[in-house]
Amino acid sequence: MRKIVLCAAAVLGLCSATFAQVLPKNMMKNTSWIGFGKPLSGDPMFYGLTDTFQARFDIGSFTIEGMLNWSLLANYDNEGDVDNFSFGTSNRNPLSLHYGYNYNTSKYPAFFNNAANVSNVIQDSYYVNFLWHFSRNFDFGVGTKLNWQVGPAPRYGSWLWESDAHVRQGGFSTRYDDRSGSYAKTSTEDVGSYKFSVDEPGSADVVGFVPYANKYAKRALGIRFVSDGNIGVELGAAIPNGFNTDNPAFNFAAKIIPVDWLEISAVMEGAFESQANFYAGSTIGADNFVLDLYLAMDSLFTDAEDDEAYGLGAAITFEIPRTEISLRPEVGFNFFENSDYTMAWYAAGDLSFDITRDVGFGLWVSYASGSSKKSWDDWEVTKDYDGGHIFDIRPSVDFAFSRNIAFTGYADLEFRTAFDGQSRDCWSAGCYIFFTKIYCIKKACMLICAHCVRFNGIRCNA
Repeated sequence: MRKIVLCAAAVLGLCSATFAQVLPKNMMKNTSWIGFGKPLSGDPMFYGLTDTFQARFDIGSFTIEGMLNWSLLANYDNEGDVDNFSFGTSNRNPLSLHYGYNYNTSKYPAFFNNAANVSNVIQDSYYVNFLWHFSRNFDFGVGTKLNWQVGPAPRYGSWLWESDAHVRQGGFSTRYDDRSGSYAKTSTEDVGSYKFSVDEPGSADVVGFVPYANKYAKRALGIRFVSDGNIGVELGAAIPNGFNTDNPAFNFAAKIIPVDWLEISAVMEGAFESQANFYAGSTIGADNFVLDLYLAMDSLFTDAEDDEAYGLGAAITFEIPRTEISLRPEVGFNFFENSDYTMAWYAAGDLSFDITRDVGFGLWVSYASGSSKKSWDDWEVTKDYDGGHIFDIRPSVDFAFSRNIAFTGYADLEFRTAFDGQSRDCWSAGCYIFFTKIYCIKKACMLICAHCVRFNGIRCNA
């Protein structure tokens, strides 16, 4: 069920799949969630329902894929009772609902805000991608979530609407929204940008987040080359959304697999633009472990002298000897050019194993220590402040009901202590229901197969 594949060749091979997108192959997937919990502000509440529908079609040399997220969320009256439910497309998901609404409850609101800022858990309400595989080794794509990436980086575990999604980098607060990787807005839709500004200590409860730019094409127009042969090579370039001919910005990526146990990757995001971000990463595979290493260097060429940020992290995936228990501990250290800001760090671990053939157990645990200001020691009102800390634990149980239907039940408990000592906690629990259908394409039409056929090397068991 949840067992992590440790074969190095398989891991590196999957990373090199030419046509890997948000969905890995021809399929339809529907993810429904219903849940409740206690947000950071307020009493326990029933949140409602979210539903995410995804589909991918590979027809000849073209790929089309899309997603729509809708919700039926509860609205509460002043007495704290359910008043009504709102239906519509939504960018909310179980992890964002987990926090609820944020309020500034600091004792010194003119200077500090010890409430959480969790902009990076907002998801897209939709995505649409179009790809043309105009030769065996080349792809041309345009879309709102191309998901072209190289190398490892800190992650949520799954897409935010899926059952394995957990906090990233220990749950640091940040106003950064990196969904789209855009250079600038081109419509009234607020989609965020790759341009990163360091979260000042005191601007939210526990800050210290640093983004990793290993996804070089998100909301973008891109082209990539993926080689055949014993030495794997991927070269990619993309024009991010909002590209301006007066101030051009490009993304470039390269990945090489010189031997079957080593992958090396690098990305320059926003090249020729002052707030460019650099990424480098490597995956080292062996018979009994996979080691991921990654480096981030953000806002490299701005005129300011104290706004750069750096991240350094690692994760190792292995199986405990003589068991079927898989572990993936990870650690990250984030540094800032501003000499007044201290280092932030986090440590986390992901455990999973199969209880039976159809039932699996998973556990995510993380701890994060935020960045503080050294100058706080100089003032009586702030001398006891530190960077704050976050502890999160998320157990889950999976059940495969059939070939196409699966369920996941989970609980997510998070304890946040802000830089000024103010403690808050939140928790959520719920159930996911997955329906997945793999299909084949015949005569340019989608056909839900009544029997097993072969399409592009993938067995279709509809």
